[in-house]
Amino acid sequence: MVKELATGKNSLKWYSTILVFLPEIVLFLLSINLVGEAVSSLGQETARGVLLATSNPFIGLFIGLLATALIQSSSTVTAMTVAVVSTGYLSLGSAIPVVMGANIGTTLTSTLVSLGFITNKNEFRKAISAGSVHDFFNIFTVILLFPLEYYYGILSGAANYLTSIFGSALNANNKFGNSGFGLDQVSEWLMAFLPNAVVALIFALILLFVSIKLISKTISDRVIGSSKDRLRKFIFASPYKSFGWGTLITAGIQSSSITTSLIVPLVASGRVTLKRSFPFILGANIGTTLTALIAAFSQSEAAISLAFVHLLFNLIGVLVFLPFPFLRRLPVLVAYRFGALTLDSRIIGFSYIIFTFFLMPFTLIYINKDDAQRKTYTYQIVTPSDSGHRGVIAFNAEGVNADKRFLIYNRINDDGSISVPDTSFLMPKTTAAFSTPHDVVYYDLDSDMVQGEDTIKSRQLNREYRVGDVLLTSLSMFEVIKSDGTRKDYLFDPENKVLVREVIYDQQNKMVQSTQLVAIK
Repeated sequence: MVKELATGKNSLKWYSTILVFLPEIVLFLLSINLVGEAVSSLGQETARGVLLATSNPFIGLFIGLLATALIQSSSTVTAMTVAVVSTGYLSLGSAIPVVMGANIGTTLTSTLVSLGFITNKNEFRKAISAGSVHDFFNIFTVILLFPLEYYYGILSGAANYLTSIFGSALNANNKFGNSGFGLDQVSEWLMAFLPNAVVALIFALILLFVSIKLISKTISDRVIGSSKDRLRKFIFASPYKSFGWGTLITAGIQSSSITTSLIVPLVASGRVTLKRSFPFILGANIGTTLTALIAAFSQSEAAISLAFVHLLFNLIGVLVFLPFPFLRRLPVLVAYRFGALTLDSRIIGFSYIIFTFFLMPFTLIYINKDDAQRKTYTYQIVTPSDSGHRGVIAFNAEGVNADKRFLIYNRINDDGSISVPDTSFLMPKTTAAFSTPHDVVYYDLDSDMVQGEDTIKSRQLNREYRVGDVLLTSLSMFEVIKSDGTRKDYLFDPENKVLVREVIYDQQNKMVQSTQLVAIK
């Protein structure tokens, strides 16, 4: 009888946990949806500023690091980034460094927790080692993967491949978001109720942060709390068991900051060695990626790809360090040596925080400031029925291959300002193509074809064109006959992959439209 009552109580406890947990998940998904709606409505220079800032990967790395260090939640930062990517205002390539920076920024929590043991030298040495081992693992992973992504697009390429396989299963712009009274409708109602987009964005970010904290508290109190003592005893029995527990617990709590910070007092008190705690921290890094995957639910393919990037980043780091004892000892050894240094001078701990989380990112930005230089080409577009409007192409070189990052603005506002870009894309240097304010024109000189179907009737090289005080040289000119009998004349810069002048003629050889470069900044 007593056993049956106990079983009944346990069942009621699980039912109540589920009833509490489900609304928190819905709140989390609603907050993601609302962030996207708010960013879409924000528009103009604010959204453009975010896009332009993060187009430089070093600045993106700093933004992710600083934002996470300030709000102490990489889950919130990555979920917010997924939401912005889903709007199209932030490209996948620009968002990846933000996620990398968030992975480093989240480690600040455990390092700050270790400062609580500063009054006891021996405990502080162990605590600072436990707090910083997470830092060093993520820093080593960024050092390994950031150049590979920056130069070769390893993470984005793999993520796009995974999205092509699993994207249809995750991309549910579907039943949950588009039902008669779904999250889209709730988000639209909230956007209409709130006074402006800035307030809506602040409200959405608060909602996102609160939802993650509620989920963390529910899992911690109702699922983990009752077995806390047993977990301490059995969780660190072996490296792979410790890794598994770190993954499961963090996936439930949705905060690697919390789970890794819990390790600090265990190591400081001597209950767990630093060596045994490291696999648990590796598992925590995998568990925290669940947030981005949930956030990508019902979002765009680019958002799903970013969620996969977050998973791959942490998974590759684990595969590099966990299976090999020598490499697994490397972050532990560095953290142990760092802890020993703090015995001689505790100011080293504070200096480390300032350097890692603030000084180093600023230095990287300063060194690479020239990479962020952007050119802006303004065009006058005229048709027989339109006296003219203007379009803008902004571009800069990225990476060791000097690939071009393009932002396309189809129109300039009446007051002369530029709205949110109509599109953003990266064009590899080796691609035979150039950008116009309307589209991208691909050509093949071997077959004398444009866009795979139009014929290059004639071509001229080394042409020149003057825009104000600027003389453009080494330009190419194509006369193209389209399959429908119309004609296009292109003058473009093959080095910068950008249009200079375009004239379109109909079948009677009358001009239909002209697009001409009129200003360069």
